[in-house]
Amino acid sequence: MKVYKKLAGNTVIYGLGTIIPRILNYIILTSYYTRVLSVSQFGIITELYGYMAFLLILLTYGTETGYFKFSQGDTKNIIYSSILGSLLYSSAAFIALILIFSKSISAALSYQGNEKYIILMAVIVAVDAFSAIPFARLRKEEKSRKFALLKILNVIFTVVAVMTFYEILPWLQDKFGILGNVKFRGEVLYVFISNLIASALILLLLMPDIIKQPVKINGKELKKVLAYSFPLLIAGLAGTVNEALDKVLMKHVLSEEGNALYILGIYGANYRIAQLVYIFIQMFRFAVEPFYFNYQGQKDEKLVYANIMRLFIGVIIIMCMLIMFYLKYVSLLIPEKYHEGLSIIPILLSAFLFYGIFFNQSVWYKLTKHTGYAILLTAIGAIITIIANLFFVKRFSYYAAAFGHLFAYMVMTILSFFLGRKYYKIDYRLLRILEYIIVAIVIFGIRFMVIHKENILVDILSGILIILYGSYILKREDLLNSAIKNIRKFL
Repeated sequence: MKVYKKLAGNTVIYGLGTIIPRILNYIILTSYYTRVLSVSQFGIITELYGYMAFLLILLTYGTETGYFKFSQGDTKNIIYSSILGSLLYSSAAFIALILIFSKSISAALSYQGNEKYIILMAVIVAVDAFSAIPFARLRKEEKSRKFALLKILNVIFTVVAVMTFYEILPWLQDKFGILGNVKFRGEVLYVFISNLIASALILLLLMPDIIKQPVKINGKELKKVLAYSFPLLIAGLAGTVNEALDKVLMKHVLSEEGNALYILGIYGANYRIAQLVYIFIQMFRFAVEPFYFNYQGQKDEKLVYANIMRLFIGVIIIMCMLIMFYLKYVSLLIPEKYHEGLSIIPILLSAFLFYGIFFNQSVWYKLTKHTGYAILLTAIGAIITIIANLFFVKRFSYYAAAFGHLFAYMVMTILSFFLGRKYYKIDYRLLRILEYIIVAIVIFGIRFMVIHKENILVDILSGILIILYGSYILKREDLLNSAIKNIRKFL
């Protein structure tokens, strides 16, 4: 129980650095953007942030996990310094390349005359990539509170910048006639400028930790890290195909349609609602990834990993229940003009459930150094995603993209399970997991087929069903009594 409490505690603290910023992002920024910008303009944001997801993976090239793996003993400072130096030079080179070819890239993406979008996007990614290892070091040293604080500040800085550009400066312009004819409201440009300001300020706050030791590359140690990390880079790119390719391709696949950016805007806004589950998975990843490496070698390691998997599945299902049972409230995050896409949310929630299971299974190839299989598994998922988007989006619109996510993660999970049994067999107790899923399906059936009305009594009953399901999971995992004791202590 002590192990799980520590992991849960770190997950909660990392959650403060992941959930709170994302919630602020959703409640303030997503809600704000979808109201002050048109649906098509929100489509632009959705597309370009999709590209940024790919670029961030490319510019960090798997070194975060490599840092966790090799940052041990006397060489940990050398490893850190070498990776940091490598990221500094590669990020600077990336910015230089984008500056040189910005016009060509803008034309290729159909943003002629808006080269500023591309340049700002590149600088944001470069700054975030360089900041990735200092953040990884905070995780490695279990400085979760500082990690959380900086992540929260990132969003606060972004919100302040956004409100300055879209509200304060236009007010000053209207009130005092200053700032000339500069247009602020309805301009997508300031979304990216605000992001860059926030990223730069966070990097500035990280600088005291960065300059504690000189940035010096040790070729031998760096080569070792890169050899381990390269398969994770390829896997990361393929994995990002599963996550972000739909936002990148949809506009081009639907280019003959006059409303391609409009459709992308609808999809992007509703995707963000379902992504609340993905946020929890990321929060969990920050806590559990270093835990897996640190706990390796313990006599009960496989038992602990299996127990974590089952509890994780239970938590994800509860999150899906919360979103679906109270969708009428959650959907208020975006204006009604986006609600035509709410029907894709159950599909995406199911997809993220499988993604979370796949991430937990990935422990087998990370601990056994069979990281090459990460390439195979994510590449298969990427192929499914590409097929879904290239051949079915034109006919079935964003439903094809949503189902592409689901099928990709489902296939990756199944294949990873069978490969894991060969190299690092973990008894996850599949019948019990199946039992949890069947009970959840029954509860969903009761809520939406038997009690399908929408009123306060149904909301209360929905909450009772969720509590009963959570209690059932804890009971089956022999954790209910401990949980009750902890709740009593808290109260």
